[in-house]
Amino acid sequence: MSKKYSSEKKEIKKKKIESFKSRELQQLIFSAIGISLVVGGSVVLTPNFPIAVGMIYKIIEEVKNRTVSRRKIKRTLKRLEKRRLLSVESHGNEAMVKILDRGRIEVLRYSLRELLDHKKKNKKWDGKWFLVIFDVPEKERKKRDYIRKFLSMIGFFQYQKSVYVYPYECQKEITLVKRIVEGGEYMQYIIAQEIEDEEKIKRAFFLS
Repeated sequence: MSKKYSSEKKEIKKKKIESFKSRELQQLIFSAIGISLVVGGSVVLTPNFPIAVGMIYKIIEEVKNRTVSRRKIKRTLKRLEKRRLLSVESHGNEAMVKILDRGRIEVLRYSLRELLDHKKKNKKWDGKWFLVIFDVPEKERKKRDYIRKFLSMIGFFQYQKSVYVYPYECQKEITLVKRIVEGGEYMQYIIAQEIEDEEKIKRAFFLS
């Protein structure tokens, strides 16, 4: 087998379109939208500008290193449109996506995760810890459970039941969470120079 043929075969295999479950593809699309908003400098507070479907495809392929057909992306976007999370419009030769009110929380989650992951990869840790604590009344425990799930999803470490920690400054991000997430009024942001069991948390964030 020639080297040229072997190389071409590998390239074809590399570009092979992947198969996704419906929910997995939805999450990938939300993540791509989140990245586009973060890169564009928008903190997803009023996401009222359109995002090109072509950009979503490009981010999935280049940033996420996944390959999916444009047809499947458009089909999934149409499903999300039926659920009133997104709106898909045609602008010339390009389809554009707008985020509707009901879709803001989903996009917010993935945007914040991408933003915080970017800090982890590119910032040098200065030894401080950034904590989010909350004391949600028992009668509103569903909100408490949701906050826990949300913080875990965007990359925080659970230090105690209602205390989550992150190693990089994230006040703007948490201010946004507090304004949009149900139960956000019970959240508080704290900066600590040191905390107990620090080594365990450092390992969780690959800092040691």
